[in-house]
Amino acid sequence: MTESSSEKLIEVLRKAVSRTSMLAEGNDPKLDSVVRQIRLAITKGANADEIQTVLSDAEPLLIQSDEAQLTRAKQVRSCLQELIDLLEQQEQKSVPQNEKKQLEAQIRMHWQASSQWPGLLKSYLSLAEKTLSQKDSNQPKSSFLKTLFNAKKNAATSKNDNEVMGQISHTLAGLINNLMLPSHYDDDIADLKKALLGNKNLQQLPALLDEIINLIMVAIGKTQENLTNYLNQLNKQLASINDSISISYHSQKNLSESREGFNSKLQTQVTDTSQAVQNASDLDSLKALINDKMATISSTMTEYRTQMLEQEKHANQSITQLKNKVTRMEKDTASLRSLLQEKLAQAMTDSLTDLPNRTAYQDAILPLCKIMQKTQKPLCLAVCDIDHFKKVNDTWGHLAGDKVLRLVPKQIRSILLKQDHIFRYGGEEFVIIFPETNMEQAIQRAEAIRLAVEKAPFNMQGEPVSISVSIGVAELKPQEDPESLFARADKQLYLAKESGRNRVMANK
Repeated sequence: MTESSSEKLIEVLRKAVSRTSMLAEGNDPKLDSVVRQIRLAITKGANADEIQTVLSDAEPLLIQSDEAQLTRAKQVRSCLQELIDLLEQQEQKSVPQNEKKQLEAQIRMHWQASSQWPGLLKSYLSLAEKTLSQKDSNQPKSSFLKTLFNAKKNAATSKNDNEVMGQISHTLAGLINNLMLPSHYDDDIADLKKALLGNKNLQQLPALLDEIINLIMVAIGKTQENLTNYLNQLNKQLASINDSISISYHSQKNLSESREGFNSKLQTQVTDTSQAVQNASDLDSLKALINDKMATISSTMTEYRTQMLEQEKHANQSITQLKNKVTRMEKDTASLRSLLQEKLAQAMTDSLTDLPNRTAYQDAILPLCKIMQKTQKPLCLAVCDIDHFKKVNDTWGHLAGDKVLRLVPKQIRSILLKQDHIFRYGGEEFVIIFPETNMEQAIQRAEAIRLAVEKAPFNMQGEPVSISVSIGVAELKPQEDPESLFARADKQLYLAKESGRNRVMANK
């Protein structure tokens, strides 16, 4: 690389770091200060150690920002799911199925991107307006729509508008509390929460959602959480490359200057010696002259050799430092990869039961269905619901309900084969996938699960409590999509509930 091209590359890299780092600002005042320090250090040509010190200060703030973003994203996703659930529970109202499926798909794809939250809320607002603006209908909703997102078909009574609006208000207030807004928005937040908690009219919901969307857009107007982590890694890599190129460039420049200086000095000494020999008048003066010139040449060569050794030492140090940087980057990459995998696992796991959650089910079911259909192997799906779970909560409290939710999966797992998959779909409902299993085999395993739960010992305050489950089973058809498969299994679950509970019904 020539001197000119090296200087141009260094200048371009400095500008790239300086300008790109501006995108990370606006998340947090402390983080903004550190980002500005990074940009200033790069612009002024600071060495790698100085830049590394600033980056080390930024790393904890970046990690905290990333964790806070993931927590907020989970809460937004949960809020949207609860809001859809509340729409499903509206008496004599039918949620438009196509629009609901589109919203569910949008949530699955974009729940982690804060820039997409306003769009998701707008989509929900559109769905809510279409649902609530319908005239009362005596036509019952399909069982699939009623159970999706934890809506229970077997509820004895439906919530009236006041109760539903109360739940919506509580959910939205929780969402507002998790928005990161400047302090001068505190009054707006307080007014909106007051309006939410004081309003019992569902017809006012669209207007309230509009206000919430505006606040969310303010909150994410300057946030770039996903980009921040990328910029941090980019700054580290560019700083290392910038430092290495600078060292290499200066070393090469010094080496060239030393070589040119040595050649010039040596040529001068040779020329002077030749001229002196020609002008010498006697042998003694010639000897003295030659000795003097040889001593000078020897000194020049010694000086050159010393310079070469020193530059070689610096080059070795530079190579060692670069190797250390690469090693650190590899360790950081491994650490970040591990952290990402851990966060992904947390996002796909139900914290109470340690089972894969609804998101994990949605990611798993489509590939499994496609593989089974392509290989023409059977696949069955079972929807399992704990009987009279609300009664357990009402009688013994939510702690008892949590114990039941942990007990039932243990009993189910004791029956499942290694190839089977179980998910907590929501509330007291679980979904089981039986790959490479025909209907007869799936019914046998479902019956074994039902018996295992029925026989499981469960006591509260020394009193035995009966626990049972109802299960609906369906087998995947050629060309059938996962939604249709779930709907058929869910319909069988509904029939099992209607037939007295604690039984298995199958769509044969």
